[in-house]
Amino acid sequence: MKNINLSKKEIIDRIGYFRSLRNISAYKLGMELGHSKTYFYRIESGEIQLTLDMFLDVLEILQVTTTEFFCPTLKNDDLLLLDSINNLSPEDKQTILHLIKKLR
Repeated sequence: MKNINLSKKEIIDRIGYFRSLRNISAYKLGMELGHSKTYFYRIESGEIQLTLDMFLDVLEILQVTTTEFFCPTLKNDDLLLLDSINNLSPEDKQTILHLIKKLR
């Protein structure tokens, strides 16, 4: 799997992408977060640092999972497969991993 390292600006840009997708303005997002109407504009401009807790709150408001946010190339089938694998026992995960290595 390809590693993706996002800069702060790229993370803010992705938030903007999801804001647009969900039709939520920076003004509304700031208010939903319980802050002033200019709060999220100030985050976007770099005046205020986005904390991890606030980032997770933003994702919740935008109804975006961390997987969707950081792994945009995953398709629905990929997500279903990952979810299925996550629910397996450690032994079954090793079996699946062994099969995948064998199939390569």
